[in-house]
Amino acid sequence: MANTIITKDLLQKEVIRVRDRKTVFLPYVNQDYTGELRQSGDTVSVQILPTLAFSAGTAGADITATDFTITSENLVIDQVQQLAVRVTEKEITQSNLSLVEKVGGRIAEAEGRLIDDAIMNQILVVQVADIPAANKLDSGAPATITKTNVYEKITDLSEALDNQNVGNDMRVLFVAPFVKKFLKQSGILDASDLGLETRYKGYIGMIDGVKVVTTTALNASKEMIMMESGAVNMVIQLDQFKITEAEKGFAKNILAEDIYGLKIFGENAKAISIQYVA
Repeated sequence: MANTIITKDLLQKEVIRVRDRKTVFLPYVNQDYTGELRQSGDTVSVQILPTLAFSAGTAGADITATDFTITSENLVIDQVQQLAVRVTEKEITQSNLSLVEKVGGRIAEAEGRLIDDAIMNQILVVQVADIPAANKLDSGAPATITKTNVYEKITDLSEALDNQNVGNDMRVLFVAPFVKKFLKQSGILDASDLGLETRYKGYIGMIDGVKVVTTTALNASKEMIMMESGAVNMVIQLDQFKITEAEKGFAKNILAEDIYGLKIFGENAKAISIQYVA
């Protein structure tokens, strides 16, 4: 399949900016193990300490020992994604754009979407079964979000994390734009300085002590996802980009490759709650 490179005589160098989806999930994942796995290996094992409990006994009597069992879970680098675009020297010469640079920019944007989708998919598909049932709200009959109930649904997500003993100071809520709209229309913004700022500047920062982030990545599935920052672990072992001369023919190959892995460790699955939405 051939490229489509426009070469009209008076074509302006201005390019209409594509309305790209913003990458939002990556800043809130844990990448602590990236340094280790960039050096060597494809697996990192993380130790999990046990939960202990007291039991009733008799004062002064022998106490039955409890085994202290440390377990481990693995994060495996097992995802490889690649992209190549071939542009001929003729296309580069005849285009009035910095063609290689523009192709590189579009590859970078595609990479951002790839990583964002991988994180979202890890939560909603790959490891959704690991998230406690009590944290998956209305999974059987997804709720209809309105301006009347949107705040209630957010506090329900917070309550689910509270019940799992998840700290409140590092929570983030991912919502689709339609949820943001209902938040602006809801009564919680009335009679407050925050409400005035939100309506005046269109800014929503914290709701119920939780940072709210809007993403069009959730437009299709519609879920609201609340999690403790760092609940998802991701390692991008290799993030490669290069431009090579084609072996045969007068052309350049613009190549990109990402090698990565994701894992929601058992205890961290408790730090994610999902509101299913119709």
